[in-house]
Amino acid sequence: MNEKLLNGRQLCLDQAQGFIDAASHLSDINCPHIVYHLSLLALEEVGKASMLSAQMVSQARGDDSKFEGWLDSHRRKLQWAVWSPMDRIDPKDFEAARKFAEGAHAKRLASLYVDPKAGITDLPPCEQVSAEYAHEALKFARARLQMERARGTPTGVVDELTEWFLDTMEDPDRSRQLLSKPFTARFEELKGDARAWAAWSRAEFARLDRESRELLEADLARQPAPKGATKPRWRANAVVYTPSHSLRSKVLAQWNDKFEAVKLIWSGNKDQFTLQITLHDNEPLPALPGRVISLAKLVVACLNIGTIGYFWFERSGFERKMFKDVRDLESKQLMTIEGGKSFWGDGRAVALTPEHIDHAIHCMMAFAPLPEVQAEPIFMPYYNGLALIAKSDAFYNFDRLARSAFCGSLAGALRHYGGWSGKPEDFEASFHDGFAPFMPDLEHRTQMFKALTVEGDTTETSLVNLRSAKQLTDLYLIHTARRTWRTILDRNEP
Repeated sequence: MNEKLLNGRQLCLDQAQGFIDAASHLSDINCPHIVYHLSLLALEEVGKASMLSAQMVSQARGDDSKFEGWLDSHRRKLQWAVWSPMDRIDPKDFEAARKFAEGAHAKRLASLYVDPKAGITDLPPCEQVSAEYAHEALKFARARLQMERARGTPTGVVDELTEWFLDTMEDPDRSRQLLSKPFTARFEELKGDARAWAAWSRAEFARLDRESRELLEADLARQPAPKGATKPRWRANAVVYTPSHSLRSKVLAQWNDKFEAVKLIWSGNKDQFTLQITLHDNEPLPALPGRVISLAKLVVACLNIGTIGYFWFERSGFERKMFKDVRDLESKQLMTIEGGKSFWGDGRAVALTPEHIDHAIHCMMAFAPLPEVQAEPIFMPYYNGLALIAKSDAFYNFDRLARSAFCGSLAGALRHYGGWSGKPEDFEASFHDGFAPFMPDLEHRTQMFKALTVEGDTTETSLVNLRSAKQLTDLYLIHTARRTWRTILDRNEP
């Protein structure tokens, strides 16, 4: 197998020489971006040859799996052309090589391909690289090829310490830690002794891993606190935005008076607040992420339902514009092009009222106890509809998909709470039965039902149908939550 790798290494070096020769012939012609591209191709082949050299040694240790992915990466090959563990391991050299590879590859793409989003003043690809820059790249490629040829048949050893360094630098989180101030400061203290620094770093990582594991094991082994003796331990914050309602501190406080674990923190901005979730120390650690996410999604869903508005974890995509500017070339005046209408239409927010919060509280109390198997057919499509609204923007809208999601949510609710059989031919009758208590007029219900048909009302846009589908789902869930909550209260009365 080493003979195969050795032959592959030689082919890479010969290929690099061919690219350099071609670039040299073109250097006198006015196409520096092509010279630059060929020079980088040569560097990639040099980097590939260096990888194959390391793979020969690594194979003898029974592990060459890491190289398979590296050989397909343009940036990785450019990086290995500049830096190789066959020479030395040095965090500064490694980081400098990584930055060079990223910058060089980005410039190559800019000089080869036309960007369809480029502005009028942006340079065309053929002008992205100067003749001087291309000449330096070609000169650099020649030098690196000579160095790799001079190394000859690889006889060095990629030992355990070097392999650990390579593996660590491949992990995004661990590489950031390895290049953080405490680790680079230690490198300076050791006066650039890279092997001593790598040995210290490996021991330090092992110590940190051991401490983290011991903390996790201790937490998992910790006995749940006795009932009534728990205390707050975990806290998570998320920002929630709304284009539909203007928030007020006093109204948000109405929610906070009802719930200890979930608070709506006033931010001072009328279109956003902080959703703060606090869990106690009897919450098992492995279940913590799922518990926090589930609570956050339930709260946001209840606010959407209770207000018949829109609340989500990111701003609407319609706040982004498609065009940087549109200009009348004769008058030189800037123009405005509408990119489309957002879910909330004209953008006018209504005041958040105590009644809205009251509805949301009823939803929280009614739907939070639902087992997952019962909640999923209702709330999974509801969340999908909310997410699709957030993703709609001037580039593409998901109105029809979002409308379909809310129709699915209403269908799930009617099946669970309204007795719908699940048969399509019975759906309209179940719809009328479910909505009659709060929408008594048959003609009104019939008109609203059009928003739930396969095509929707052909006289209306998909956006209007989306609003209608969400509003109908919200109204039915509000009615169901209030009815469920009244039943719970009646059951608990003496």
